[in-house]
Amino acid sequence: MIRLDAVGKVFAGRDGSRVTALEEVSLDVAPGEFVAIVGASGCGKSTLLRLVAGLVPVTTGRVSVAGKMVDEPSAETAMVFQAPTLLPWADVLRNVTFPLRLMGRAGGDTEARARALLATAGLAGFETKLPRELSGGMQQRVAICRALLQQPRVLLMDEPFGALDALTREEMSLELLRIWQETGAAVLFVTHSISEAVLLADRVVVMSPRPGRIADIVEIALPRPRGFEQEGEPAFHAAAQRIRATIYNRAVPHAA
Repeated sequence: MIRLDAVGKVFAGRDGSRVTALEEVSLDVAPGEFVAIVGASGCGKSTLLRLVAGLVPVTTGRVSVAGKMVDEPSAETAMVFQAPTLLPWADVLRNVTFPLRLMGRAGGDTEARARALLATAGLAGFETKLPRELSGGMQQRVAICRALLQQPRVLLMDEPFGALDALTREEMSLELLRIWQETGAAVLFVTHSISEAVLLADRVVVMSPRPGRIADIVEIALPRPRGFEQEGEPAFHAAAQRIRATIYNRAVPHAA
């Protein structure tokens, strides 16, 4: 579903300087696969998502989604940012349907589908509320519903729970898993939390410091459906230890 082939990205500064954010990144993501991306700040994780979304062009290499080269934003792809970025003057229902209305793709069933998604996310009865009347976790659920209403084949999520408190973040992690399993979209999920990555993903991509390269790809051998009780399992600890060792450039103990 997603293919990155020797992708590189160089940004030019106003003073003529050049910063290499990504270098020789190659990755395939299958339809319906959940892939998390972790790494130190500044390693190019968010840049990678923006390349897949078509928001910025590649400098070298090629990005494709569903077999088509990415050179601009596509209806195949939706993105959820760290902040919900909701329209403050619009109610929940209008926020969720806004992208389809903006693109001229809203149909007779759009509102019904939006209401069904909101119900799935535990937001039935909040359709007429304004964003300021919702908690942070509820606002982020609205943002996720807004992305899913587009019925994307690819869902890009850039640290979507980073601004939430710990308890809400855990609740939203399980909510995301449930919604994802119902939609079947391929997911690229950027996070700074190693435990969150292991809990959610089929595979975890570990990025090196800038210029960002893929330092390791860790398969997560945990059965689904997932839950926090799995954090005590040896497979969870082994995966987390390997990811942490790669990020901090340490050897993994033999027992792992």
